[in-house]
Amino acid sequence: MASRKGDEGRGDVATGDDEADPAAGIVNPRLSDVFGLVIRQDEVDFVVPHLREDLPLYLDPFLLWKAEDPQYRQLHADLLGFVDEIRRHAVGGQATRAAMLLSEVSEPVELGLGYAAGTKRGSALGPGTIAGIIRTFQQVPQLQSAGLDHLEILALIVPGIAEDRISDLTASVLKRWLAEFTERHCHHRAIPTKRRRLVGWDPAELDWRPFDAQLPYNPSDGSPVLLAPLNLLRRLPWINYGDYYRTAYAPLVLPPGRTGRAVAKQDVLAYNRAHFDTVRGYVAEREAAADVCAPDPLFTPLRLATITKKVKEIKALVTGRGDGADRKFEDLAFDVLSSALYPELDLAGQQERTISGAHIRDVIFHNDGKTPFLTDLRDLYGARQLVFELKNVAALDTEHVNQLYRYLDDEDMGRLGILVARNPPKSSVQRNIVDLHSSKRRIIMCLDDSDLDLMVALLESGRRPIEALRKKYVEFTRLLPK
Repeated sequence: MASRKGDEGRGDVATGDDEADPAAGIVNPRLSDVFGLVIRQDEVDFVVPHLREDLPLYLDPFLLWKAEDPQYRQLHADLLGFVDEIRRHAVGGQATRAAMLLSEVSEPVELGLGYAAGTKRGSALGPGTIAGIIRTFQQVPQLQSAGLDHLEILALIVPGIAEDRISDLTASVLKRWLAEFTERHCHHRAIPTKRRRLVGWDPAELDWRPFDAQLPYNPSDGSPVLLAPLNLLRRLPWINYGDYYRTAYAPLVLPPGRTGRAVAKQDVLAYNRAHFDTVRGYVAEREAAADVCAPDPLFTPLRLATITKKVKEIKALVTGRGDGADRKFEDLAFDVLSSALYPELDLAGQQERTISGAHIRDVIFHNDGKTPFLTDLRDLYGARQLVFELKNVAALDTEHVNQLYRYLDDEDMGRLGILVARNPPKSSVQRNIVDLHSSKRRIIMCLDDSDLDLMVALLESGRRPIEALRKKYVEFTRLLPK
């Protein structure tokens, strides 16, 4: 679609060539970050989109099937209507038409779901997969006269169809509704939008048709964004190949005592096409257990017992790099911090960097100001993100402070960072930190093993570990010159 200059907000295609990337200094930026919006993930029923990489979740059509909402049930019917149109053409001698309809299915990059690490990308169904779908409808007797009750069955009988493709099919067919869902929430949340032209399935016309929608966009490249409903997302569809293999195929087909033996997926799918009633039996069992099926949360913190165990493991580690102790410390500290500080801080991710040959690992959180203390950090230090630098050292020195200080010389990261080491800093190091604050208004806080113990104690008492961070901040401010 050609861009129309002078029609801002109603059809422009931003290229990003004439302005700096507003997310350049933000780790794993979200839509809210680049537009300066505070959208707390725990207060909305959609995923706050991440702009540079996919989220490891899928749309699960089973959640539409089991819903009490009539609109969701109709969406599931529309989804099956598309599949039945493919089946009808495939068995009716119109394979070319069926292939043409399937060729419009692709991974909607606008939605940002999947397991593409460090990127957002999409791909269409390949010709081999399309041919496999058509051939399956033509060859399975039970499918020649009746359609599917669940789209996910395709992943049990067609090579090349896995969980990601089930989500792609669902999103492609339901793109019109996803656009309407997005428009409604953008209007309510004052999220900037531009008019875009997309292609979606028209259940009345039984064909793909272009349509216009007012959608948010990634300002770095102008690409449109669709919001994903939280109540339709799972890490695996309820009906999935792995569960089928463990609970239906292996116990029925493999000899007793050998149910753990791996059988090539292509052989299992061939069996399923020849014994379709086995698939139907499995699907019936999943339907019967529908009450247990629920959306997956975006993040699941570790249990208190697990956090406590990991803190004990940290305290038992020797300091330094010997026997990989530094890496073990980094892994354990990441797990503890990401779980203990949730939901007040949302994990943005972790990254590794090198300064003067020194390996540095950071844990970075989005700060949406969910408590008055965190709001103060945003307001006073521009801390939209909080970086925790992990150091398995017995004693912090001035160079450790300076390394983090130089990293904080970035307006997007903010002017506040946290060093996580094994012991409290020496008085000389603490004085250096105070001097940096006095001259540059940047703050570095230091956590140690005792602070991790405090986080565990707060959890055990029913309080929030973010209080350990607030306590450290209060202690630091008392050191500042009056």
